[in-house]
Amino acid sequence: MKTISIISATVLFFSTMSSAQTTTTTTSTSNMPSMVIGGIEVRGLQSDEDILRSVIYKNLVNSKKYVVNDRYDVAEKLGADKMKACLGKECLVRVGKQLEADFAMSASYEGLGDRILISMKIVDVNTGEIVQNEIEQFENQQREINRMTDIMINRLLKVSSDAVANKALLFKEGPTATTGLGKMNNNGPRIGVGVATGENAEYFTRSERDGGLGTSPVLFNIGYQLEAQYAGTENFSGLFEFIGNIAGVEQGAPIPSLAVLHGVRFGKGAWEIALGPSFSMKKLLEGTTDYDGTFRTYSDLANSGVTTADQFVFTNRPDTRGATYFSTNFVVGIGKTFRPGALNVPVNAYASMNKYGTSFGLSVGINVTRSRTYKTTR
Repeated sequence: MKTISIISATVLFFSTMSSAQTTTTTTSTSNMPSMVIGGIEVRGLQSDEDILRSVIYKNLVNSKKYVVNDRYDVAEKLGADKMKACLGKECLVRVGKQLEADFAMSASYEGLGDRILISMKIVDVNTGEIVQNEIEQFENQQREINRMTDIMINRLLKVSSDAVANKALLFKEGPTATTGLGKMNNNGPRIGVGVATGENAEYFTRSERDGGLGTSPVLFNIGYQLEAQYAGTENFSGLFEFIGNIAGVEQGAPIPSLAVLHGVRFGKGAWEIALGPSFSMKKLLEGTTDYDGTFRTYSDLANSGVTTADQFVFTNRPDTRGATYFSTNFVVGIGKTFRPGALNVPVNAYASMNKYGTSFGLSVGINVTRSRTYKTTR
């Protein structure tokens, strides 16, 4: 009997504790005001309304400030179409009363060209007044729209948000506003001057009779740059640059080339470093200077009656009398973009290297920062 009494007392104790805990939880939940989520409008964006509704629901529930009506219960009582269309204050008050909720909220997401406009409001169902209303512009990074929603809900609930996320996602006014990539677009024309060294310089100054150009090793350059940014932050970006260029037009010997560079742009001063290959065509002629110090081809030696030509070392050199070959250079550049008013003026120094010498040069570009457009994309 004594053992049975102890067991009964133990069961009664734990039952009482469980009942008290359940009562406490129920009381705590019942003390919180109730909330119903009305319409979620999405325009001009590749985002799913139901996913955004779930993100809002998750944030409100985790805040432990509201008892939030489940969307399936709301849809069953009102109908899914009626719930989605409920965006205005009067509709929210009406729906809130139907569901016996204390508060109702709606949200709107709209793509406006280079930005996303998000607005949210909470209505007091009993007074019919808007008690919280937040509107904000974000950079058009649709993959981050869930984090944008977190920021907006935190504002409604007067809760601080992650400072890094705020800085990266909020829209920045001005010609160099970022889109998460520290964006500055330097597409545009380029002009400059270059100086050849080594065998390349000798090729330019050599007489035309000897296969040279008979000109100066200083060349004028004109071209156009396209760039594509792929990663970065507000003060840093990684980019690819594609530069088409023609050198030596003024000397009657145009040399076209295409450079494909990989670079980084960093700092508020917009400094830049880039490197990569360039591709062009070059005329090369095989010959030797071993016979008498003068460049001679194999056929020149044979025609002169030289029978020991096979013993000489023959190499290629730039020469207008030679065949045309595909040629590559390696380019290294460093520069800075100056920004007077609405202009971007990139200034770059570069070195272009191959086995025949290195060319050093300076180029200047210009492009006008276009004003932002406020067009809704659909």
